Amino acid sequence: MLIGLAFMFWQESDLQTSPRYFTKTQAFEPLDEAGPLSIVGLDPSLIRPFPSEANQLSNLLSDTTKAQLLANIDGQVDISVVRSEPNFSLTSSQGSEGKNRFSFVSFGSSSYSFSCTETDPINCQKVIDAFAAKLVTIRADATKAGLQNSIKLIDSLISSPNNISTASLQQLQLQREALQKSIELTTGELKLVFDQEYFGGEQVTTVKKSTYLFGLMIGLIIGCLILLQLIFSDGKIRSAKQLVNIVGYKQFLGVLSTKSNASSLQHLAAAIKGVHTIKKSTVLRIIQIGSLEDGKQTVKDLKKILSCDVIFAGQIQSLDAKALATAIDSPIILLANKHHSETTELQYAWTVVEKSGNTIIGVVLVG
Repeated sequence: MLIGLAFMFWQESDLQTSPRYFTKTQAFEPLDEAGPLSIVGLDPSLIRPFPSEANQLSNLLSDTTKAQLLANIDGQVDISVVRSEPNFSLTSSQGSEGKNRFSFVSFGSSSYSFSCTETDPINCQKVIDAFAAKLVTIRADATKAGLQNSIKLIDSLISSPNNISTASLQQLQLQREALQKSIELTTGELKLVFDQEYFGGEQVTTVKKSTYLFGLMIGLIIGCLILLQLIFSDGKIRSAKQLVNIVGYKQFLGVLSTKSNASSLQHLAAAIKGVHTIKKSTVLRIIQIGSLEDGKQTVKDLKKILSCDVIFAGQIQSLDAKALATAIDSPIILLANKHHSETTELQYAWTVVEKSGNTIIGVVLVG
């Protein structure tokens, strides 16, 4: 559970105490500088800037322009500029012949969104200001070029040999003067309409309680699965109940506690006498299951209590045919160590000793 908790904490926060990156976004709406021309009868939508707005943006984002604008900026800065399209509506009107006429009318204007991302927020405002200023210059030049093209058309109409009425001539001259004045007033101005800052990346302080709970639950589930696997695949003798299930209740002599040797030895000696008649001529052999040193100490302790000879035969792996030979009144006790002896070792030892013709008094669990 602790591992699951620590993993989820690391995953969600990446052990960050500060944001990994900073993003600043500003949106600008350009001034419709051709709009006032409608006062003198000119349709502003027919006056096109040169180059167009799409090409103006391409010019701004070209490698040459970006290199110039970023030359005085320290560090790695990622900036993007997006232009939105104006909205259009369909309008209908009744013509002179009684037929409906449909036309598309644009409302609103394009806006430009500047987004800057870097690890340190110091340079983002400088970069956005530089790109916005460059866009103002590009837009002003393109708008003036579009207005100038309209002036050229009016000049060609005024100097045309075709007869033009006095009223139309005056209207053209007024429109020319309005276009000329618009060129003088054009600035390419951009108005800030949106400003947002975002500190990105999860931090240590932003990890939610639900994340901790999820990590604990996942750790608990995985821990239970590991525990179940160990239970089903574990071959160690862990308890007296498990030993009884292996050898049977009649062959289980008891538990020899290492903490209270005096009482447990007395109980063991009584169990041995109850199962097998102990005489002075009896030679009690102890065979150890596993590789621990408890067998030799048990032999010394039993000699003091039982009125017979007690010898430590050794480990089952080290016994040869001579050591396992059948002897008169020489029963065998198997000594299993708790949490160390394997069930397969005990079963193997039991088979070897029993098949060799020896009498097995039973099994003692030490630990």
